[in-house]
Amino acid sequence: MDAFRININNLHIAFLTKDDPTVASFEKPELLAGTMQIQFTPRVATAPLYGDGHMRHQEILTDGYGITLDHNKIPPKILARMRGQEYEGGVRRSNKADTAVYFALGYNVDLTGGHKELTWLPKCVAAPSNKNVQQRTENINYSTDSLTVTSMALEYNGDYEYAVDTSDTESGFTPEQVDNWFEEVPVLPPKGAETTPKTK
Repeated sequence: MDAFRININNLHIAFLTKDDPTVASFEKPELLAGTMQIQFTPRVATAPLYGDGHMRHQEILTDGYGITLDHNKIPPKILARMRGQEYEGGVRRSNKADTAVYFALGYNVDLTGGHKELTWLPKCVAAPSNKNVQQRTENINYSTDSLTVTSMALEYNGDYEYAVDTSDTESGFTPEQVDNWFEEVPVLPPKGAETTPKTK
């Protein structure tokens, strides 16, 4: 039976501590409750080949996504870390010399039938958040955060997404693996190397 997407939740962030040809490692993931919506636009490079007056071949390469993340409110301490800013005594200090840092984003999409889509994007970077703040009128108007994120491939293995759909009952992905999905960021060896997944 088909399983359809009905809700998004369980957004996690894990800051990337190292990414080079030998290893990719991360801090322990943290929950960012309050996700409203995530929109993805694949970053695609195309290379058409023409001959005899028509297209004979089309190469399409993808290495990540442009992402818009709508959230109730990103905690200021997390925003500061994303942007490489100082955060001390409750004050987030923005400076022109700040350099954004890399992080992994993980999330869950609930499916009909009790199934889940589980995803990690292992290397992301965020632009400053967009905010729209308005006055209170007869009704309460909530102001939320909108974050523009770019995901890209890890230098270690070239991977830019790990995704599991539990409605694929023949995948061999166990309930225990589902429960532990957000405990750490999965990192697979480079293609052609050992086949046992590793995490850091």
